[in-house]
Amino acid sequence: MSASTLRSLLLASGLSVSTQHAANQPAIAAPNAAPLALACWFWLAGVVFAAVVADANGAARADIAAATALGAAPSLTGFVLLPRLGSKWAVLGWLAVWLTSLTGLVAGTGGASSPLAAALLIVPALALVLGGGWVREAGGAALLGYAFAAYTERFDDMALAPFGEIMTAVSIVFVAGLMLIGRRGGSAREAAIGQRIAEVSHELRTPLNHILGFSEMIERQIFGEVGARYVEYAGLIRKSGTHLLGLVNDLLDLSKIEAGKYELELETFDVRGVVEDVVRLSTDGAEKKQIVLGMITPEAPLMVRADERALKRMLINTVSNAIKFTPEGGRVFVSAAAVDGALDLETTDTGPGIPEAERETLGQPYERGAGGAHAEGTGLGLSLVRAMAGLHGGGLSFHDAPCGGALVRIRMPVLAV
Repeated sequence: MSASTLRSLLLASGLSVSTQHAANQPAIAAPNAAPLALACWFWLAGVVFAAVVADANGAARADIAAATALGAAPSLTGFVLLPRLGSKWAVLGWLAVWLTSLTGLVAGTGGASSPLAAALLIVPALALVLGGGWVREAGGAALLGYAFAAYTERFDDMALAPFGEIMTAVSIVFVAGLMLIGRRGGSAREAAIGQRIAEVSHELRTPLNHILGFSEMIERQIFGEVGARYVEYAGLIRKSGTHLLGLVNDLLDLSKIEAGKYELELETFDVRGVVEDVVRLSTDGAEKKQIVLGMITPEAPLMVRADERALKRMLINTVSNAIKFTPEGGRVFVSAAAVDGALDLETTDTGPGIPEAERETLGQPYERGAGGAHAEGTGLGLSLVRAMAGLHGGGLSFHDAPCGGALVRIRMPVLAV
């Protein structure tokens, strides 16, 4: 990751470092410690796993010990400070430990060229979760930490591969988790958090696309052959980055809709083309589970006046959800039809179906239902579908499929006159 990339990421809305502003921050309310404790355990487990893999790959044990100590320090400090996070000094102390540890890890795994530079995002993300208004200062401090790591790297020759690559993937997931924790904050802070999430989400897109591009180049060995393990880890980084980018896009769009700033780009088009595009894009995912994926559309053009990008986004979410919950060898069908003067987009699967008791709440942010408790995802997909359908004057509903499974219907009054 280049210095300019990290700078664009951290300077969200013009970051500035002001010790006077930090010192004058008002007292903050202690956040819910339970999700932060789980995040600490996740980070600690990631550090241990990275150390074990690095040792198995022949990394110097003295360097592994130093990196493990640096990596574990924030989690261990967090366990001590979590009950005291109502104090601004405890918050600042924990942020300082994160900054010091991550700067040391970046310096020891390549400095300016270290993939772990992305981990410095944890500092402003954690400041966002903890409240108190230190996001700008934390971002500026993370930028200074990156500069210091780039400068001191010349004095360090730690051989830690693939410790840095693994911790990069762990860091991406950790930042995503912090964003979700912040999103679930108390109602008194919800409006401010939503704005911050929109800002951070917007600034995350550029470096995330860089991470995806670089990891794909390594995975495809475009500039020459590399070890099989590096190809494997590059694939893990790419998959984690893709997942996080999807989450960022969902969060950004939901934040815009909630703020009333999502503008529909209405145009007249044949919706059959959208259905065909979505089915084509979803084919790979269906084939991996040997699922039959098909579509049912009218022979004549079905013209609508709507936001084509939004319609495609809604269908992609409902189809991917159906594929996720349909067992191997099942079937998923997408249909488009004009019904009672409105457009019906239906996704039908042969999965376990949706219990009647969950249909009222499903489609609300972070509501996943009993069937999704152990599945990959955050519960944002269907809430985004519901919100975008609402912008078109329509809605989202859940039904039993004729032959078992679930039927998800998007109905919108968007037929072109």
